[in-house]
Amino acid sequence: MSEELKLSILNKLEAEGSIADTKIAFADVSAETILGALKSLESQEKVTYKTLTTEVWTIESEGQDMLDNGSYEARIFDAVPAGEQGIPVAELSAKFGKIASLGQGSGFKNKWIKKNGSNIVRLVDSIVDQVKVDLETVKATGGHTSSEVIKDLKRR
Repeated sequence: MSEELKLSILNKLEAEGSIADTKIAFADVSAETILGALKSLESQEKVTYKTLTTEVWTIESEGQDMLDNGSYEARIFDAVPAGEQGIPVAELSAKFGKIASLGQGSGFKNKWIKKNGSNIVRLVDSIVDQVKVDLETVKATGGHTSSEVIKDLKRR
């Protein structure tokens, strides 16, 4: 395989001039095998290369739950009926358990809901669940353009 791979690398370089990402160009070959072939070719002064390091983020079970069901704050918002009466805090706590207080806190911070006596009421008619949008981006691309968003998602 090694000699075959070296020949494939040289043929691709001859045809295209460069290889932007060997992980993509030789997807069926392990990174270690590709690196070995490149080092061998470099020692023979046939190629030069630079190592690219990429960071890939994955979604864990809690993140997948938010992808499937919405962020905690969006779930709380959806459970609060429109109108001045809202829903009792105790009812939200009974329905959502431990995520009720987390969702309420973020909902207050986002100015989506407020406490009115012993009830929670809506402050806006609709929301965009940005946490879910950001998680969808991370799942699709393995990252996000904003390091702050990644930091916030890790804290959740």
